Amino acid sequence: MSGKLIKYEFKQMKSALLPVAIALAVITGIIFCVVIVPMLVFGINDSEGGILSIFLAYITFILYVVILIVTGIGMNIYIGVRFYKTVYSGVGYFTNTLPLKKHEIILGKVIPAVVVQTIVTLMIVVSASIILGGYILVTDGFGDLMLYIARFKGAVLGDFTMLNGMGIVLGIVFGCLFAIIQTVSNTLLLFLAVSIGQLFNSHKILMSVIIFIVMNRVFNAVDAIIEVITKAFVYGPFIHSPGVYSIITMILIGTKNIIIAVIAYAISYRILRDKLNLE
Repeated sequence: MSGKLIKYEFKQMKSALLPVAIALAVITGIIFCVVIVPMLVFGINDSEGGILSIFLAYITFILYVVILIVTGIGMNIYIGVRFYKTVYSGVGYFTNTLPLKKHEIILGKVIPAVVVQTIVTLMIVVSASIILGGYILVTDGFGDLMLYIARFKGAVLGDFTMLNGMGIVLGIVFGCLFAIIQTVSNTLLLFLAVSIGQLFNSHKILMSVIIFIVMNRVFNAVDAIIEVITKAFVYGPFIHSPGVYSIITMILIGTKNIIIAVIAYAISYRILRDKLNLE
């Protein structure tokens, strides 16, 4: 039955994922045509056309970043509202009467949400890479684009070069694992905020939003503290191996996210089991 719930969630979320994919593809194409193509046509010299193209590029870039931020926030809102409506509202009555254990209901919501958020993140990364790559290609040329890619790869994967030639593989695996843990933690934190918010007698969604924002701010501050402490105690002794500092920082933050995910899951389960307050 839990498998059917997961399939149902994927089917329902597809209706939101498809428009996001189409919108990002259209926006990427428009920006590429509006920014990159004019630079190819007019060039980037100090001519009137070049100056206009660069000015237009900056304005468009700002709007593009805003769109990406709104897309990320919008998916969080969609997933949070959907969790609330299908678990804690009137519709949630039918969800809670299914022959499922409470932890199966939570997992049936978490797994599709994490997959959808991961897909959206990948779409954003691909879109941004196309725009940024096209801009660098026009302004600096193909050679510099390859140089930037090599430097980026060295900066990201260079932390793992000490591991007997397995640096690239381990770097990709470690980075993907860190990203998945971050997404799972963020999703469970969102569900925790919704679960706590439904305990209020009124303004449940508003309280959930406030709680989520506060918790995010607090844990972002914890991340900053971890980075400061790690830099103070690790960066100095390993100043010639900055990769060690990066790896330790990621491990500590990843561990923190796992702890947050476990606690958020446990509290959400407790509320769903014992404190259910359907509208």
